[in-house]
Amino acid sequence: MHDGEQRAYPPPHPAALTRETRDLMGLLALPALWAGRDEEAVLRIMSEAVEHLVPLAFLYADVGMRGGPRLRIQGAPVDLADAPAWLDSVTIWPRAAAQRVQLCDTPLGPQRVIVLSLGLYETAGGIWFGSPDPTFPTTAQVALLRAATTLAASGLQTARLNADREEASRAKDEFLAMLGHELRNPLAPIGGAADLLRYGRLDAAQIRRTSEIIARQVVHMTGLVNDLLDVSRVKRGLVTIERTRLDLNRVVADAVEQARPLVSNRRHHLALRLPPRRVAVEGDHKRLVQVLANLLSNAAKYTPEGGQITVEALCTDGHVEISVADNGIGIEAKLLPAVFDLFTQARRTPDRSQGGLGLGLALVKALVEQHQGTVSAHSDGPGRGSRFVVRLPALPADAAAPQGPLADLPGTAGKVRTLVVDDNVDAALMLALLLESQGHDVRTAHDGPAALALAEREPFDVGLLDIGLPGMDGRELARRLRQLPTAAAALLIAITGYGQDSDRRASLAAGFDHHFVKPVDTHALTALLAGARRR
Repeated sequence: MHDGEQRAYPPPHPAALTRETRDLMGLLALPALWAGRDEEAVLRIMSEAVEHLVPLAFLYADVGMRGGPRLRIQGAPVDLADAPAWLDSVTIWPRAAAQRVQLCDTPLGPQRVIVLSLGLYETAGGIWFGSPDPTFPTTAQVALLRAATTLAASGLQTARLNADREEASRAKDEFLAMLGHELRNPLAPIGGAADLLRYGRLDAAQIRRTSEIIARQVVHMTGLVNDLLDVSRVKRGLVTIERTRLDLNRVVADAVEQARPLVSNRRHHLALRLPPRRVAVEGDHKRLVQVLANLLSNAAKYTPEGGQITVEALCTDGHVEISVADNGIGIEAKLLPAVFDLFTQARRTPDRSQGGLGLGLALVKALVEQHQGTVSAHSDGPGRGSRFVVRLPALPADAAAPQGPLADLPGTAGKVRTLVVDDNVDAALMLALLLESQGHDVRTAHDGPAALALAEREPFDVGLLDIGLPGMDGRELARRLRQLPTAAAALLIAITGYGQDSDRRASLAAGFDHHFVKPVDTHALTALLAGARRR
């Protein structure tokens, strides 16, 4: 290729356009023409329109389309795998030459070539137009090519937005289908256990086993709902990261402890390779434990029984890298880029026996990024295991405050007078039965006025109040109870389905001492009641 004349073309005057050109541009500008078109159709319509009016030998479009650039020679599409060798020399000059004519020698004969950009920046892409006509491009042709390029850019953008919306809609539909599948899994044994308890003639041991089934499935459903809420809150910036100086080994140990039941049940061998010296990071202990526990649980689920899981931490360039590797079923290369996406379900097992919603990995990515870190996924393919690497900023070795021992749970206390208030009669009954089974004295009410009347007659030590009561809600009830001599010193616990920081602050402002999110963690409630004293 060599430079011929290089003259810039001034903006065209409307009078330079022919009637045919104006009619064609008017057609191309109709929104209905582009409706429902994909990128390929948009570029084809534009190319055919231009070729109808301009004697082009070739058209080359490098506009960021899926599958790479497109080439047309003599009005027909050509696969780039079969592209002629001279194409590289024609399209090699910088985009700074845009809108200037280049004279090129090709097997098609001498070509006058102009390249027009689809946007202000080189990354927007461009279209090369080549013609053997010695007068190409005339002022009118430049106007047509500019207009066609602008309209093509708009059409391509519309096509991409439509494709993205369709993909997002498809992914959400699949996600909701999987959500229904995941919720039905625990509901089936819960429903069966309820029928068994209602109609069966069970001895004490059978009742205990049935109750344990229900408890396990409730824990599973609670974890699912919590993950959904956590992902939503983190992505909307509603989760506050409480930054403290942490000992990395402590974080890893706590994460391992959380994931150990699943790892043990599947008889995996877990290896820890941690630095011999203390490594300090800054972050939220609870959330970083959640990150590593999710990765460990993921490894345990997707590794056949008796597998190998390795947790390793390395310090490099002011950062710490924590990796969780397994020798499990691996990940297909095409799924790796989307493995952290919220609405992407990588079907890693044909029967989905270890499937799920992929919430854990979406939450991992969101939490790590809130710690100014990164997370990446690696796999050599199906059957070859996977490795997830979390990279976080490290603090100087002497900057970490020592981690104190975990507080012991309070010991068992005596009978506690308890008031349970919930408009859901079954929920109130089940909570009352649980507390009575632990030896507490329980009274129940199903609305605010009834609770106030009961509290005036009978003093109580602890009140568990549902926030969503009809009429007088739980917060208003708490404020009124605080005004009663019989309840002013009682321990008040809010019971609600809302667990955001603003909800907790509202409960404290109303006079509650604690805020529990449904379903109530019975172990935490038991420990709290065990430490409650009569007031």
